[in-house]
Amino acid sequence: MTRSPTSLGLSPAHLAARRRWRLVMAGISLVLVMVLASVAWLQARQYQLLNGTRRYQDDYLVWSLFQFETEYLKLRLALEQAAGPSLAVDPDQVAQRYEIFVSRLSLVESEHAAQVLSHHPDYQRTVARTQDFVRWADALPLNAALIREHPERLNEVIDRMEPLADPIRELSLTSTHHVAEDVTERDAVVRSQSRVGLALTALLTALTLCFAWVAVRQFRRLERYGVKQHNLAERLHEAQREAEAANRAKTVFLANMSHELRTPLQGLLGMLGLMKEAPLTPQQQDHLKAANDCARHLLAVLADILDVTRMEAGGLALAPEPLQLAALMRELEALSRPQASAKGLALHMSMADDVPCWVEADPTRLRQILLNLLSNALKFCDRGQVTCSLRCGVGPLGEDLLIFDVSDTGPGMDSATVARLFQRFSQGDASTSRRHGGAGLGLEISRRLARAMGGDIDVQTAPGQGSQFSLALPLRLAPQGPLMPDARAESNAERKTPSKADARAEPEAPFQTPGTLDPDAAPSPARLQDYRDPPVTGLQVLVSEDHPTNRLVVEAMLLKLGHHPTLCENGLQALQLVRQQRFDVVMMDLHTPQMDGFEATRAIRELPPPRGLLPIIAFSADAFEETRQQADEAGVSLFLSKPVELEALHACLQQVAARPARPEAA
Repeated sequence: MTRSPTSLGLSPAHLAARRRWRLVMAGISLVLVMVLASVAWLQARQYQLLNGTRRYQDDYLVWSLFQFETEYLKLRLALEQAAGPSLAVDPDQVAQRYEIFVSRLSLVESEHAAQVLSHHPDYQRTVARTQDFVRWADALPLNAALIREHPERLNEVIDRMEPLADPIRELSLTSTHHVAEDVTERDAVVRSQSRVGLALTALLTALTLCFAWVAVRQFRRLERYGVKQHNLAERLHEAQREAEAANRAKTVFLANMSHELRTPLQGLLGMLGLMKEAPLTPQQQDHLKAANDCARHLLAVLADILDVTRMEAGGLALAPEPLQLAALMRELEALSRPQASAKGLALHMSMADDVPCWVEADPTRLRQILLNLLSNALKFCDRGQVTCSLRCGVGPLGEDLLIFDVSDTGPGMDSATVARLFQRFSQGDASTSRRHGGAGLGLEISRRLARAMGGDIDVQTAPGQGSQFSLALPLRLAPQGPLMPDARAESNAERKTPSKADARAEPEAPFQTPGTLDPDAAPSPARLQDYRDPPVTGLQVLVSEDHPTNRLVVEAMLLKLGHHPTLCENGLQALQLVRQQRFDVVMMDLHTPQMDGFEATRAIRELPPPRGLLPIIAFSADAFEETRQQADEAGVSLFLSKPVELEALHACLQQVAARPARPEAA
């Protein structure tokens, strides 16, 4: 919004003064421009008048006519000497003198000579008579042979040359007078314009001094204004430092809150998971399922809030890697099939034939977006079907796109609802009697993730006609990566849309970022089956965990998986136990009293082999990226975020048992 000067607190007198200064500056600038233009015109005119080319042409014309007259006289004298009996003259020299005279005639006939002497009445007549003489002499011909064999004819030549003497002399004098008059006139004009130039220069000097005075005055004002701006910048810088400190404090606070909230959730979900294995009545099973759903809903809301916080702080980094699209589609179907079956909805997954097999993308974030879109479609659709299709497209600038379309046969949305969809804490059904829960962060997070990947999410919907959400991402091809267990037999030429029979098959293992295992994207049963073939059991596992309930949960999980846990409360106790006993794996909570997991991990890595190469699994409720980086720098083998489920713990132990602790230490 444009603010008026009055709204800035300026008085009418101040505004009038500012207008006067603007008018004065504009007037001075206009006069200065006009003076500069006049000086430029004057200089250009003087340049034209004093052009050296014309001066040289005039001088050359005078010299040429003088030479022409001189050569005429020399030729006449040579002919007279050759015609006389007393002197012996070389005929060749006389003939050469004639040729020189003829060559000088072309100078008299030049364009510049014709322009300068055109006003002279005898110019054309003299040139014509001279040309007639040359044609007559050439017809003789006037050469050395004629002079040597017929010297008597030279008197005839002399008689024909005699009438040319006075006209040629008149032309030479006329050109001299013309050049002198032109120079005199030119000098007068130059003197007149020089006086005008001096006056303009004086005016320009005065205006320059006036402008300099105004500039100095303005500079002093700007200097005072700069001091004020510097002081303001210092205050803003101080405010920025305070804001950055507050942001760091907020990040630390959120990390602590993440730890404090996810830690009891670890105990809650762990206990609920253990209770599922106990014999329960149907009513107790319903109660247990309700408690488990509430806990998972709370975990999802917490994860969304942390994602939004990381995005605002710019700490949510993408990790592109080769991704097999067919495997991703099968995984999405396997994860969404239970929700669709529970509501009696048909779930269809399709992929166009022109879609490449491998692309470069962040599998975790892409899976997060698509699962959110599929979950929303299944949640709001009561009957019919939900479809997820993958195709290639072209963007408005001709760029290649990879487009995921998630459509449903639900109730659809009006324009007002669509306008609220991607707003934070806003939902399609915002009434107090809404049927579906949620914090209203999923679509906002999905769109921000899509835009961070260089794409966007669009929606097409109408009341009663269902909805279609389209995720469009730049198509970046990638070389073929490692094939998944279920994809080894599938080639690029034989890709096809999964059939209903394929949908009932076990899903393919999801992609995982190397060195990271996130329980929010827990391994599917097929992945567990891969690890259980053959399963690794009987590991000596050291667990460092300060929360007593979580110690009980982890101990029960390890015992259920067939391992042998040893429990301690902090990193210092874990370091002492590693020095004293033999363990196969260490599970290290990163936030413990006396010595945290980072320091304990670094201390263990400094021990001599084989204890220094011991696999260390960092598991923490602090799921921020900075924490993961610090853990990796400390020397952990894998990162497992809380709350930890039985399947994820099993997969993690299988993974570290099958590889060295640190690649660089191998």
